[in-house]
Amino acid sequence: MAMLQFTTSKLLTNSDINTKLALPTQILVNIPIMEGKHFLDLQVMDSKEQVWTLRYYTRPSGNRANPVFTVGWLQFVRAKCLKVGDELTFDGYQVRADDGELQVQYRIQVTRKSIVTYQGQPVYLDVENFLRF
Repeated sequence: MAMLQFTTSKLLTNSDINTKLALPTQILVNIPIMEGKHFLDLQVMDSKEQVWTLRYYTRPSGNRANPVFTVGWLQFVRAKCLKVGDELTFDGYQVRADDGELQVQYRIQVTRKSIVTYQGQPVYLDVENFLRF
């Protein structure tokens, strides 16, 4: 059984859509990078269970780490037709691998405000539910 280890969400900005995804610094506690390194390639599963390789990167020096997704991120953006204002949720779940070892499984979902409302409030749907033209 998977146990939620962390979750973070944000509304996507123009910079997130066109260059790299800026992640909140609090995520550094949940995704540590080995001493002497400044990036880690993560296997991240989307809502359709497709696995994406996203490079999790932090600055190698300086007083601000500013974690981001770089390599693989723009490919994900294009494939999902993401837009400014879409809401991204990134989760890490602790799971037991086939060999019994604990590991973290990463999931990503992006939702968008639809034209549908419920009790006067907008309904957000997974971007996979929007037609692509």
